[in-house]
Amino acid sequence: MRLLALLQEFPFPPNNGMRSDISRRLVAMRALGHEVHAISWTGGRLDPVLGETELAQARAITASLDVLRVDRGARRVANMLRFPSQVAGRWPSAEARAALLARISARMHALDAVWVDGIHAGALGRWLAEQLGVPLLYRSHNVEHRYLAEQARLATGKSRLLIAANVLGMKRFERALMRDATLFHDISADDLGYWRDTGLTNGRWLPPLADPAILAVADGPEVARTVDLLFLGSLSSPNNLKGLDWYLAHVHPRVVSVLPDVTLTIAGRGPGKALADRLAKLSIPLVADPPEAAALFAGARVMLNPILHGSGVNIKTVDMLATGRPVVTTSKGARGLPADVVAQLTVADKAETFAAATVAAVTEARAGGGGTDRAAMMQRVFGPSAIAEVLALPPSEP
Repeated sequence: MRLLALLQEFPFPPNNGMRSDISRRLVAMRALGHEVHAISWTGGRLDPVLGETELAQARAITASLDVLRVDRGARRVANMLRFPSQVAGRWPSAEARAALLARISARMHALDAVWVDGIHAGALGRWLAEQLGVPLLYRSHNVEHRYLAEQARLATGKSRLLIAANVLGMKRFERALMRDATLFHDISADDLGYWRDTGLTNGRWLPPLADPAILAVADGPEVARTVDLLFLGSLSSPNNLKGLDWYLAHVHPRVVSVLPDVTLTIAGRGPGKALADRLAKLSIPLVADPPEAAALFAGARVMLNPILHGSGVNIKTVDMLATGRPVVTTSKGARGLPADVVAQLTVADKAETFAAATVAAVTEARAGGGGTDRAAMMQRVFGPSAIAEVLALPPSEP
């Protein structure tokens, strides 16, 4: 297929769940022989500075690449009368849209579809699909209006206000985008069921892809594991911060009371000063903005995902499963996954049961146990065949 893909977030560096999901899918699409012309954005509040390395990585897996700036000025505020804040920030002026359409029309012929990866790219993606006369395909990462409302409730200070601005009008916009899409591809089987219950039947389940580098950790030679427990995830997301707060306050003391020498490492993107100071007082190592995940996973015995809130599928749960190591998580961490995948997780929602499961997993791992060969399952559920199957079907076939 020849696709025009609008990417809500720039795919590199792949340092959060959405970026990881997008970048892995682009790699798989290219490997499967699909031609992808990409449009993405930079300049958002949490975006890293986009350098030549990241641009080169994206260009290597796309047929062409346009990078737009997220609007953070007065025009965005005016557009919030029509769209949620982050959507408004990705809605170019009429002049810029016309120029973009001219560039696309000049370089692409016989386009099969517009692929919108992330709801914030939805307004421009829908407009381009209409102008080009091709099907609109939408990749849904969450039930966004519910997810963002929850994130706003969990956030504090300025972050709460910024997220709340994106909640305004999101439910109406999200449903309209999914209704107008020829097909939407949901990351979560649970979320797909939610939308079907509301009458939207034009959806398919498209699971995220596993990271080949992390799968290689499980398949490669065993290395010395010096860290008992590892959490690796975004450290700027309110839901992750709330889960870590619960773990550090109510679970970890129970673990330490049984295993006084237990070692825990916290790693991820964008840790704030409050978290850094708290971890320093607890003598818990913090790895801020790690360039890649595989090496951290390779050195850990047990993976933790103590998340209490969220929707969609936790990409970090998928990545933790890919290591072949024990994974202790909550019901939220297991959300949206098939039953045979959930069976590979240790799920506990109360502090005492989460602590007991963690102690048991560390004790077994220290004795040389705990490893599980999940390679076949990971390839079947989270391998390139998932995207191959979706793109092999006509865009009009649910």
